[in-house]
Amino acid sequence: MNGHSESREVAVEFLNAGCERLFDIWCESRSVIPLSYLLHCWPLPDWGHASVKKLSDGLRELRMSNPDALGGRVRPILGELTSCIDEILLYPRICLPPAINDMSPVESNMYVM
Repeated sequence: MNGHSESREVAVEFLNAGCERLFDIWCESRSVIPLSYLLHCWPLPDWGHASVKKLSDGLRELRMSNPDALGGRVRPILGELTSCIDEILLYPRICLPPAINDMSPVESNMYVM
């Protein structure tokens, strides 16, 4: 991992902060088209894979359909978001908390025949 996240919660907080910065920039500049793409997939309803994938797809569609809106202050933010999204989608086990630590100890049962 590139230091973006040690847990899914941190990664999603990073994504939300980046999207919030994009939201502010596009609201200030009254960039309606990029803003509509962003609002189609953000805020994230949950931390699940499908939500992050939807954000990834929305940002990719924006890059393909309206590349002129992605210059200046937006380009580095999109690069950071893309890197974090790729880490979450490509390595989901790294971002998930260990499930085994959450489980209660297994009791052994002895059966008599």
